[in-house]
Amino acid sequence: MTDEELQHQIEAGQPSNQEDGDVYQRLFQALKQEPAFHVSLPFADRVLARIEKKEEQRDFRWLAIGIALTVIALIVSLILTQAFTTGVFSFISGYPGLVVFGISFILILHALDRKYLKKYKEAS
Repeated sequence: MTDEELQHQIEAGQPSNQEDGDVYQRLFQALKQEPAFHVSLPFADRVLARIEKKEEQRDFRWLAIGIALTVIALIVSLILTQAFTTGVFSFISGYPGLVVFGISFILILHALDRKYLKKYKEAS
């Protein structure tokens, strides 16, 4: 008799004369009982928080690697083309206030985005 046939026979409540039949009966009785331990309520939240923290660290690591590779590519391209001038960006020198405003505006938007998206993410 195969294991599958033996399992169906025991599930149907028929007695089994085989040695494995007793083992299957004990196994099914053990599986019907609820486990004796209980997990605390915030356990799942703590596990999710750890996973999210690891994901944030991984994302930050990839961002840092991307920035570093971009800087290396810039340096290599400047060396290979021997173009160490910033003539393309000379128009910015006439508008320092605009540059400061643009950078500060982006940073403020980023801070607000993180603050409100974090609250929205926690609420859902």
